[in-house]
Amino acid sequence: MITYRTMQNNMKKSINIWSVALLALVLGLTSCNDFLEENPKDQKSADQFWKTVEDAQTGVDALYFGGVPYLNNSGGGWQPKSTMFGGIVSGLFYDDHGDSQIAEAAKSSNYTLEKFSSTIYNNLWHEFYKGISRANFVLANIPGMTGVLDQATIDRYVAEGKFFRAYAYFYLVKEFGDVPYIDKPYKSPTDMYVERMPSDQVYQKIIDDLADIASNNALPNKSFYENGCRVTRAMVQTLLAEVYLQKAGYPLQGGKADYENAAKYAEMVINGGSAALEQANGSSDDLNSAFNVIKNSKSSKEIIFAKEYDYSNNDIGNGYVNLCMGSDATTWKDADGKQVFSMNVLHKAYQPCDMILKSYAREDIRGHEKQFFFNKYTDKTGVTHTLNDPGQWAWFEEDAIIGNHGGDNNIPTMRYSEVLLIAAEANARIGNTEKALGYLNQVRRRAGLPDETATGDALIQSILTERLHEFPLEFKVWDDIRRTRLYPEADGDYSGKLKWVPLSSAMIQNKPVGVVKQGAIPEWVLLWPIPQDEIQRNPSLTQNPGWE
Repeated sequence: MITYRTMQNNMKKSINIWSVALLALVLGLTSCNDFLEENPKDQKSADQFWKTVEDAQTGVDALYFGGVPYLNNSGGGWQPKSTMFGGIVSGLFYDDHGDSQIAEAAKSSNYTLEKFSSTIYNNLWHEFYKGISRANFVLANIPGMTGVLDQATIDRYVAEGKFFRAYAYFYLVKEFGDVPYIDKPYKSPTDMYVERMPSDQVYQKIIDDLADIASNNALPNKSFYENGCRVTRAMVQTLLAEVYLQKAGYPLQGGKADYENAAKYAEMVINGGSAALEQANGSSDDLNSAFNVIKNSKSSKEIIFAKEYDYSNNDIGNGYVNLCMGSDATTWKDADGKQVFSMNVLHKAYQPCDMILKSYAREDIRGHEKQFFFNKYTDKTGVTHTLNDPGQWAWFEEDAIIGNHGGDNNIPTMRYSEVLLIAAEANARIGNTEKALGYLNQVRRRAGLPDETATGDALIQSILTERLHEFPLEFKVWDDIRRTRLYPEADGDYSGKLKWVPLSSAMIQNKPVGVVKQGAIPEWVLLWPIPQDEIQRNPSLTQNPGWE
């Protein structure tokens, strides 16, 4: 692992290279317990850069901030984060404050270019291409540094560049469909005026970037935290499994071949040994549960990839803490009559609907108090307070909220339980029922549930429900709706079941808040609009259907 002193020295130099506008001064990299801090003393132009070991490290470190990882930082205050857009539009989650453009549009089913374009541009499109630009500079320059770096380091840095470029394009193709594919550094503004590439070709480019590093030794076969929070082989394999699972469904409907590949790469992670479930034989039901370990840990082998934070040591704070409770919590008083929480922007930007909360089986530990959600809080003077609506325990950090600052906890983006559920679904869809049940039931047993025995469509429904119950606050459900064209409806309170029905006729939650409306999400809304600013800038772009 790079030492903290080395990383501090590396960050004394920043990059000034052409990107979407100019590549931003490199942000500090969170790297497990060792953090990069931005402390630029000078700048280098493009022709001066990529000359030293420090240049290479700085360029690669920048990959961990721009692009997809930035989505966890965008938004905040009274606004939902970019990670939340899909869940809010789905209606399964809602913004309690409700005055952001997307939240307002979602609750009224007002899907217009005016409501979506500027926010999508600033929070998604721009950031994805920023991450791609940084990766392209790494991939164009690192291979030529043979006199500076040893071959193993070059191979590792190239693999990191390919991972982050593929990661950004995967999000782009999911969010927008056909998109411009750029794989060389920008040298002038006209380099950005590229036509949209068909999404099946973009997927193939993503797969090409990932496939050749999924099996070779360029990346270590270690857990995320053991590897200093840098790209691992399991991260690449997990991303490939996600890519194939998404591609197998709508709109491309790659079918059996893609499900086979999703299973293949998920099983590489399973058999690779670098990842494991916390409390695999059954979680406890307290603050030491598997789900609390996942929340608080910076060593868990279940976490395959996470967005890192460290407010206490490096002032790089987790903004999700602002969003874990309603503003009613700011009125609480302790035994001495003092205000418990002073955070004046405390609100629920991603509140699950009652249908989700009531769909957990009573024995499902994940639905219990202080696992993913919570209703009660006991302050430091011993007074117990009750929330008007359940809060998000997965984001709760007491000292951060009391101190009115960012949190220290990391936000998982890939977990081993997801790998198991990808393997379960992919095998179920190609008829390998026994294997599918084996993977699914590992996740169910950890949650305190009996083994599933269903087959056929009932098994698929069970796996989709399990994905929602396992990842209610990890922003997976919109992708599941997109690729299946199915939407969850209630199937009995506390039954542990949901009915996944065709989106076109489904009863969509919170249209407006607290009201269900049939067919409230037309299929074209499953792709975001191409930002109008980009269309005006690049005459080669066309708009997605429905958003004209």
